[in-house]
Amino acid sequence: MLEHDFSWTSIGTTVAGGVALDAVQLPFPPTESVLYATASTLASTQSYSFQTGLASTGPWVTENSTTLPAASASRIRLTGPYPWMRPILNSASTGTYTFRLIAVR
Repeated sequence: MLEHDFSWTSIGTTVAGGVALDAVQLPFPPTESVLYATASTLASTQSYSFQTGLASTGPWVTENSTTLPAASASRIRLTGPYPWMRPILNSASTGTYTFRLIAVR
């Protein structure tokens, strides 16, 4: 089994269209992946998406979106294969957001 583990950290900001974090290219096309999200000191529930693409420049497809409740964690699961992946903050309040991608094949 091959495994890829990647993390992103971002401070909360709100930008029209969301804040896209750096895309990561996986060294193998994963068959299963999960994106975990946690945040510190959120004042309210926020939302994020998991996007995939065929190149680092896109075009990007939003595979799934969910909310991140204050003082909690959430996750998105996907079935691949996808060569490029990235999280995007759809809405964000001040705080530190941590995303962790685990992908296996």
